[in-house]
Amino acid sequence: MDREIEITNEFFIKSINEGNEDAFKVLFELYYGKLLYVAQGYIANKEDAEEIILDVFLKVWNKRKSITTNINGYLFKITKNSCLDYLRSQKSKLSRTGNIVQLEAYINHKALSDPITSSILEKEIEEKIQASIELLPQKCKDVFVKSRIEGKKNKEISEELDISIKTVENHMSKALRFMRVHLREFLSFF
Repeated sequence: MDREIEITNEFFIKSINEGNEDAFKVLFELYYGKLLYVAQGYIANKEDAEEIILDVFLKVWNKRKSITTNINGYLFKITKNSCLDYLRSQKSKLSRTGNIVQLEAYINHKALSDPITSSILEKEIEEKIQASIELLPQKCKDVFVKSRIEGKKNKEISEELDISIKTVENHMSKALRFMRVHLREFLSFF
């Protein structure tokens, strides 16, 4: 009997928790570019940003047994914290070198690590996301809200809206492209 194996988020995380190197390679391939993009939002020097991301994956491998279901948030949190640690370590060098790009990155770090500034930024991002959602065509908006805000699966959305799963996927692709364009000024924070 030929059975298809369904790879779920839980199965994937369990594989990483157990030290499955192939699953970890997939994780690396899925996230390396995204995490590097985030790191470059903090760190001016590309080589330093790359080194930080490699260090992030080393940390993830060493702590793989403690990864829970929100692997996305876990990776981005470690990346942000690693970038902030790097910027803190560079603080003394900034006053000696006077490098404008590094100084700018340090100022960004100060702003992002300040709770009041961070909450203002989060509120601004939230408002921009809401405004962008409102600009979506109605069907597209319905699908997006059900998927990303209500957390429903494509099959549930398909049944609820009486449309095919393929149509749900098409609406999601369209919505995500639209959101990327409208939120591009904030993408370095995600």
